[in-house]
Amino acid sequence: MAALQSIRSRGKLIAICVGGALLAFVLGDFINSGATIFGASQTKIGDINGTSIDYNEFMSKVEQRETFMKVATGRSTLDAQTTDEIRDYCWEQAVRENTIGKFLEKQGIKATDDELAYMISNGNVTPFMRQAFADPETGVFNPARATAYVSQNNAESRFIWQTLENELRESREYVKYISMVSSGLYVTTKEVEHEFKNRTHISDFKYVALPISEVKDEEINVTDAALKNYYSDHKNAFLRTQETRDVAYVSFDIIPSKEDSAAIKESVEKIKVGLKDIATSEVKDFINSRSSIPYNDYHYSKGEIQNSTLDSLVFSELPGFVYGPYVEGEYYRLARVIDFKNLPDSVKASHILLAITSPNDSLKVRAKADSLMGVLKSGIDFGALAYAYSEDPGSKRDSGNLGWITESTPFIPEFKNACFDTEKGKTTLIKSSYGYHIIKVTDKTTIKRKATVGFVSVEIRPSKQTRSAAYVKASEFSGKNRTNAAFEKAITDENLIRRIAPNLTSNTRQIPGIENSRELVRWAFDDEKSKEVSQIMEFGDRYLVAALVGVHKKGVPSFEAVKPSVTALVSNSLKGDKLVEKLQGQQSVEAASSAFNKPVQEAHAVNFEMYQIPGIGNEPAVIAAAAALQSNQLSAPIKGNNAVYLLQNTSYTPSQEIQPLSITTDRKQMQNDLRYRASYQIGGAINQLVNLDDRRVKFF
Repeated sequence: MAALQSIRSRGKLIAICVGGALLAFVLGDFINSGATIFGASQTKIGDINGTSIDYNEFMSKVEQRETFMKVATGRSTLDAQTTDEIRDYCWEQAVRENTIGKFLEKQGIKATDDELAYMISNGNVTPFMRQAFADPETGVFNPARATAYVSQNNAESRFIWQTLENELRESREYVKYISMVSSGLYVTTKEVEHEFKNRTHISDFKYVALPISEVKDEEINVTDAALKNYYSDHKNAFLRTQETRDVAYVSFDIIPSKEDSAAIKESVEKIKVGLKDIATSEVKDFINSRSSIPYNDYHYSKGEIQNSTLDSLVFSELPGFVYGPYVEGEYYRLARVIDFKNLPDSVKASHILLAITSPNDSLKVRAKADSLMGVLKSGIDFGALAYAYSEDPGSKRDSGNLGWITESTPFIPEFKNACFDTEKGKTTLIKSSYGYHIIKVTDKTTIKRKATVGFVSVEIRPSKQTRSAAYVKASEFSGKNRTNAAFEKAITDENLIRRIAPNLTSNTRQIPGIENSRELVRWAFDDEKSKEVSQIMEFGDRYLVAALVGVHKKGVPSFEAVKPSVTALVSNSLKGDKLVEKLQGQQSVEAASSAFNKPVQEAHAVNFEMYQIPGIGNEPAVIAAAAALQSNQLSAPIKGNNAVYLLQNTSYTPSQEIQPLSITTDRKQMQNDLRYRASYQIGGAINQLVNLDDRRVKFF
């Protein structure tokens, strides 16, 4: 609700944003209706089951969603990540509208106004609506707050409420569909009995494992016929649900040179002179005007300062002592000892907040705070007053208790300093940007001597000359090597490092290790630009030159495209066969252990319903074999995913007969599990059937 309260003060913002969104919609319609001299495909952002999604119409919805998020969260601007998330949300909404949305409409599945009203009255609402209209004291959704908001009946509240109501309606219609499907899912008595039998059939066993990785490649013969047979039998295992692309790239990192470092050190030496001479009262402003990292008013105990030399000197020097410059991470640093204090590591405190909502209320609130301070002196319980008068909903419910506070606790400095400076058992009054705080310190840890140290941190950055030299090198590489063949040859000839960004999709937002890498993804999916090696791209402190080295179309790939993967799988299978032959004829687990110098290991309480065995992992063949072994029985060699195993049962508990009462409870649990899986698998199944042409990468 706090976020929505900001709407009242943002009437102009909402008018501008809504107006802008409407203008974009009107202009988009005008542009579309004016028929396109460039062709409709120029503004086509995608196609969903034959429905064309136009860029201008899509962006109109994005802008409306951005307007909603700005007003609902009280922000005037949105960061890049939020904007990306909004675009993704609007695209997914378009997919829903043109897939399951059309199906629901055809089936007549709707959420009526009466249904929505009932859901709101019972608190069965979307997470955003629940958060927006939660009671500040309990955190529970309060229907009355929602009703009060709607009753304002102005442009702002109507806009916000309509958005929230549309989300609730869409959610309700989808839930009704899921419920309809789930109602058709049933677990038979035979299924319940079968599951119970598998679950209560328990085995302990000892085993020896021969890792497949220990067989050398030259010990097996992988033929093309075997590879093609495997591919033919397992084609669907390689199915791609969307197109992916592989990009190889060379990075020309912009690293500060020795000359850059020396120049920065020289500038820091000059700062050091000023840091020594500046008055203590001016140190904070001096540091903030020259340091890459702002001043931090932290009190250090001995052993807390990262630089061990500085840590050993601080407590033997007087205030005004300056140390450095020294290198720490990517910075040259200077340190000045400011003062010493005897302080605890942490304090336990409670408070009463009297908020100032308007500058004109300051004197009135101060008078109320003074009055409460007087009441406390008369012996009234602090917690009772906090519960009755505090306007901090978080601590109010716990009688004002804030728990233990350390120097790292993210409280405003004036509040935190007051907590540390106040004696145990005493009460103090301070003013902050939030209002007046009545603070009671209830406990403190042991007092220690601590030092306040101010740090000047100057980042060791590459100079323009260094940046220019890296650019020239990258430019020369890109200019000389325009084809993939030349690109690969130059990497070898110049002994450069070839990196790979595999399996990029058109919606990949971030490539690991590359800052703000969306530009590289867009280049990879630009069929014209990616025909040849890229021009220079800049990402943070590096220049990249890239080549598109793989395009993997949606659907079942060709044999050649997956041959490396097929080869690895067939090789592992042949290696497993070789180990099976070696284990044949072993009379016991101990004999196999002695013959192959492998330890005898144990597994306990294994049943057929398990997903993996502790110490072994996900080995379905081992689970199946273990469940079938009788008491003290030795298995045949079992070829698993990672090793070949020989098992011997050490304890066997046969499956139990299920009781009638358990049939009822187990059936209910199994049906709940089945319906839960259906609730999230339906969406994925629908999307797999969608004829989807997503072209967003061409626009952003």
